[in-house]
Amino acid sequence: MGMNTGLYWFEHDLRLQDNQALSQLLQEVKQAHLIYIFQPKWFVVNDFGHCAMGQHRYRFLRESLHDLQQQLNSNGQQLHIYYGEPDTIIMKLHEQYEFTHVAKHFHTGVYECNQFERMSQLLQSDKVNSKPQVMTANSYTLFNENDLPMSVANLPDVFSPFRRKVEKDAKPQAPIKLDLNYLPAPCESEPSIANDLPKILGSDPILAKHNKTVQQLIGGETQARAQMQYYTFGTQGLSTYKETRNGLEGWDFSSKLSPWLAAGCISARQVAEWINEYEGTYGANDSTYWLFFELLWREFYQWQQYKYGHHMYQHKGIQQHTPTGGHQPDMFVRWCNGSTDYPIINACMRQLKHTGFMSNRGRQLVASCLVHELGLNWQYGAAYFEQMLIDFDPASNWGNWQYLAGVGSDPRGLRRFNLAKQTQTYDPDGEFIAYWSSYTSL
Repeated sequence: MGMNTGLYWFEHDLRLQDNQALSQLLQEVKQAHLIYIFQPKWFVVNDFGHCAMGQHRYRFLRESLHDLQQQLNSNGQQLHIYYGEPDTIIMKLHEQYEFTHVAKHFHTGVYECNQFERMSQLLQSDKVNSKPQVMTANSYTLFNENDLPMSVANLPDVFSPFRRKVEKDAKPQAPIKLDLNYLPAPCESEPSIANDLPKILGSDPILAKHNKTVQQLIGGETQARAQMQYYTFGTQGLSTYKETRNGLEGWDFSSKLSPWLAAGCISARQVAEWINEYEGTYGANDSTYWLFFELLWREFYQWQQYKYGHHMYQHKGIQQHTPTGGHQPDMFVRWCNGSTDYPIINACMRQLKHTGFMSNRGRQLVASCLVHELGLNWQYGAAYFEQMLIDFDPASNWGNWQYLAGVGSDPRGLRRFNLAKQTQTYDPDGEFIAYWSSYTSL
């Protein structure tokens, strides 16, 4: 029998630590080929007039992959970055190496699940002479499916019952550690990167010089761990998170971990463990709990997505209820460009356009405006966020947009924000609006 050789496909898990699927594969093989695939369809304009992959997130992912490659190279392994259709690339690689094991991490997204299933079927088809063992494991969510105190089919459609049940009857999985001293040998001694990848566009030069969010949002597992350390044991910002989390501009008002979580540079399980360690040193309070509370919101939407599949993206949402609003192209462009009649909305949308970041409070306000003040189709807003946000996560993005549009998991339905009141509360001196007024929609 020949040497066990493995293929690992990175996607939403751009890290080495707490990566269950990667660890399991590396334990089984003597040689490994580690890959990431940029798919051309991510950069093609969709039915909503936007791409799935915008420049900000693309730059962040390329940074994350660079960090991953540096870590692998330091430990005798290599990363290979491809551009094309995954089925074609993986089948060609299997023809070349005849893998005994192929692995990819578990993800709750409907497209990701279908993609993994299709890959598995291809590798096990009659056309394949040497059929590999296809493996997957979950490090993406706090809980494994069998940890949940209810079946996915019986998952509550409202957050609070879900939260109470899992807090009472479930415990997050502990992160696992990978010993980097014992990685299997690479199938190829040198890393490779496709020469036809889209070009990386630089940040706005003024913002790159003066805006801390632009300066600090750098992809990679190394930077993710540094930010977690900074926000907890460094600044002890976690102890006041609940009081400061509704800020609109700045670096320290919230953890800023969401981009690294979305790319998989850090896991929710690692964040939960870090919160516990911090509480052991500095004590628990409402703020330390509230960051875990936000992880539970993320968890809720992940399993909602797993339960409802395509309904998470459909106009009628998981409620199958026809929402208000329709598509008005001119008004939608004004919303995207930050040229509406609402200064707070304009500031938030310009911030998003130029940085790829928007605060949680800002996202609620601009979504409420699109749905209620402008009377537009919520799906276009969700699709624009998908293109623009560095921290885009399918479940959280589309789930939150459904929530605001009244077709998702909000028990009240059609939650509408008073924009004048919100402006007075969260930008009382007009500093945020003034800061972004200098950045035009052009």
